[in-house]
Amino acid sequence: MLDHIDIKVRHLEQSKVFYSTLLAVLGIAASYEDASSIIFSDSKDYIWIGEGIPKRVHFAFSAKDMHEVNAFYQTGLACGGKSAGEPSYQGDDYYSCYILDLDNYLIEAVCRQVN
Repeated sequence: MLDHIDIKVRHLEQSKVFYSTLLAVLGIAASYEDASSIIFSDSKDYIWIGEGIPKRVHFAFSAKDMHEVNAFYQTGLACGGKSAGEPSYQGDDYYSCYILDLDNYLIEAVCRQVN
């Protein structure tokens, strides 16, 4: 159902220790780190944690194919959402769209098996 979640934290180093310790209980470890972010992942999903002002949560839903991404986008607009990014390629194997829901939460549909 969920592909990934993005969050912003005020203190990356403190959050790194917190999430490293907590997620280790579930067998989830850091898979990427740079000066301003860290990613924890398993074989399918991930959580991206970036340093900044906590202000939003980003939900990314898994889509089966590009058609589902396109339908998600059109349906989101029809239901009162606002475009935050039309369906497009974000990389060779990443096709997604972004909608702001009724409360301005950023939601995304992503297909990773683009052909």
